[in-house]
Amino acid sequence: MSSATRVLELDERRLLLNHLDEVLWPDVGVTKGDLIDYYLEVADHLLPFVANRPVSLLHAPDPITGECLYQKTAPPGLPTWIPTRRIRSEHAALGYSDYVLVVERAALAYFLNLGYISLHPWSCTVDMLDRPDLMLFDLDPTEIAFREVRNAALLVRDLLNNFRIRAWVKTSGGRGLHVLVPLTPQYSFSQVRGAAEMITRLARSREPSLFTLDMRRARRRGKILIDVHRNHRGATLVSPWAVREYAAATVSTPLEWVELERPVYPEDFTLATIRDRLARANDPLASLLRAPQSLKPLLESGRSRRARPMA
Repeated sequence: MSSATRVLELDERRLLLNHLDEVLWPDVGVTKGDLIDYYLEVADHLLPFVANRPVSLLHAPDPITGECLYQKTAPPGLPTWIPTRRIRSEHAALGYSDYVLVVERAALAYFLNLGYISLHPWSCTVDMLDRPDLMLFDLDPTEIAFREVRNAALLVRDLLNNFRIRAWVKTSGGRGLHVLVPLTPQYSFSQVRGAAEMITRLARSREPSLFTLDMRRARRRGKILIDVHRNHRGATLVSPWAVREYAAATVSTPLEWVELERPVYPEDFTLATIRDRLARANDPLASLLRAPQSLKPLLESGRSRRARPMA
């Protein structure tokens, strides 16, 4: 058996891994084998975040076109030991589609061996498909210094804290940041999105020159879009610790809030540097899913504002 192929015994599964010497990120020389080794090292951090959620998969960039295939539903021909869930989908011809659940390291290795490079879970679990347990603020900058993105995330955190709501943060792996709020799964997607929109409006009223509501990238130069539209059924976010498709093999990395108060940049967190970080620090997102919260103070504030009579 060549060095480009190996048998992996994992979770009582036996997998044949192949093409391990294939270079997926030519700029930094990262191979498929490197990627699989990394994910197996961080599986204990990543799997708790995705294990009970429908997951979509992103394939490695095509070596010619550079384009990535986004596999929204379960790919065909899966082994029987990888669970899927049939879910009602407005995009499916028959109304339902099968979605993957990634609950063990062997499944993670299986999909990486097929050429997928990152996992994108829903913001709800398969047991509560209409009641999200995560609220997401996707801070998406266009041609603006990253220090402004850091300041924007800190502002969102502080606005949430005014309603006694605690937030966590991670890099997107691109140029932005993701602010995450764990929820008790009692609210509809429209309620969660409405709550996120309230915080966004407050942020824009505080810093009108910093934020934009315009989804068109061409009109967002020098601005930050707080994208709350991911708070709907079927929308996904890239999982923490996932390697992104960009040239430097950046990693979507959980951060402590204090880290945003000093110079820190997305390119600081790559496949080449992330192991050192894990070796010397705890996972800042480890407590997120153990701390579900109520949106009651924020939703009640929104109702009182709507009911307030005009002066």
